[in-house]
Amino acid sequence: MKILVCIKQVVDPEKVEYNPETRTIKRNAQHLMNNPADLSALEFALRIKDVYKDVHITTLSMGPAECESKIKELIEVGCDSCVLLSDKRLAGSDAYSTAYALAKAIEKLGNFDLVLCGESSLDGETSIVPPQIAEYLNIPHISFATNIKVFDLQRIEIERKFKNQLFRFEVKLPALVSVKKDSAFLRLPKLSLMIKALSYTPQVLSLDDLENFDFSKVGAEGSKTSVDRFVEQSFEDVKCEIYEGLEAAQIECIADLVMRFL
Repeated sequence: MKILVCIKQVVDPEKVEYNPETRTIKRNAQHLMNNPADLSALEFALRIKDVYKDVHITTLSMGPAECESKIKELIEVGCDSCVLLSDKRLAGSDAYSTAYALAKAIEKLGNFDLVLCGESSLDGETSIVPPQIAEYLNIPHISFATNIKVFDLQRIEIERKFKNQLFRFEVKLPALVSVKKDSAFLRLPKLSLMIKALSYTPQVLSLDDLENFDFSKVGAEGSKTSVDRFVEQSFEDVKCEIYEGLEAAQIECIADLVMRFL
């Protein structure tokens, strides 16, 4: 069974810096971390490998070369191979462009039985990249999984918790599943794998390595959305206002409050 886990290297939320000219986040290697929701997805892949020994786990990341140090940490917990899609032409890509590039990279790497992603990234929180990847790959997709069970390497059962209710879905493989953050916590690294990671070099792909790639779909020019501005939010002077009265009066008060910030 071949499992691919998409893992993004994001900037530590407490150390975020913005480039006002490009309206993008500065990706300083010293401040990078592996996206927490993606690590939950990775833990589910490792649990499957614990049960079924004939399982190969590949991770796929997209970003600059500075991401390699964090990618090596994935070897320390049991990943078999790691791939980094890195190309300057990807700079400024939005969720649409990112999903297209990742899908093309997955096609290049081969046929995977299961693709896992975190529900969203700390620096985006859109949750739309996983389903877009699935659409490009033309495979079934289920979002916000809280548990994954594998049946005879042909089918999986997905659990999703929502408002005190538990939903179960059975899906034939191949499929893509996005995982809720904190639904599983990544295991600690092993000493033997930490030693292995010291000399490990991730496979690096550029856009030129991908087949039938449409370069007009990536980068700032190929993106369908753009960042208009950044606004720093301060919570030091937080105030609480309570609106009482009839529902219509409450709605009018809320509408007036919203208009103050537009």
